[in-house]
Amino acid sequence: MIVDKQNQHHGDGMLVDVLLFGAHPDDVEWGAGGTVLTLRATATSFGIVDLTRGEMGSRGTREERDKEAQEAASWIGARFRENLGLPDCGVIDSVENRQLIASVIRRHRPKLVLAPYWEDRHPDHAATGCLIRNAAVHCTLRKSSDPNPPHKPAAYLYYLLHHFKHPSMVVDISSVYQRKLELLRMHASQFAKTAEGFGVLPLGMNDYLFGLESRDRFFGSLIGVHHGEAFINEVPLKLRGLSDFPSLRDQS
Repeated sequence: MIVDKQNQHHGDGMLVDVLLFGAHPDDVEWGAGGTVLTLRATATSFGIVDLTRGEMGSRGTREERDKEAQEAASWIGARFRENLGLPDCGVIDSVENRQLIASVIRRHRPKLVLAPYWEDRHPDHAATGCLIRNAAVHCTLRKSSDPNPPHKPAAYLYYLLHHFKHPSMVVDISSVYQRKLELLRMHASQFAKTAEGFGVLPLGMNDYLFGLESRDRFFGSLIGVHHGEAFINEVPLKLRGLSDFPSLRDQS
């Protein structure tokens, strides 16, 4: 069981068990919203970091998206939601941005980091995944000029958005799925209408939530459940023994 660190701080950063990154203000909810809801149910502390404000999107203004993001974060019980203010449609994997990401991780000191998978049709999603992946070394550098001490999360997991690569793991979100849809509808500028209603060209599906549920049903089918969220783990996860295997723990 991950210990909840209520009101515990390190420097000017609040410590959390899980830190979730998204390129845009709704990415975390879209790719890992059900997983976040399961974290809340177990009193696991988490925070959200958005890299951009999504200001270049066809739907919604910067101000609307800021308001929606903060309301959604409050509703799901995030300890905080930060925005790094990088340019929408201009996220790049640079040394400067890797150091920025590493500083956030060193400040909040999570055990687990979640981010978009680095292969995605949207360049901001792909760049964000690459940034988190490549920032890992900067998190541990002792000679870094960062004011926060080195930190090495136990694992990095990458959630799938548009990419349908065979996942390393799938989280069963069936029991919280209607709440995930409710969470997404809080981003009203993005999900409250069909694409036609927004007057924009639909990308594959006329209804964004229908397209999302189709994806989550597919991932759920891989593990024999109604809905799932898929993750890629780049390196093997460490187990102390087979007794750590989730299905064996569930039977104890």
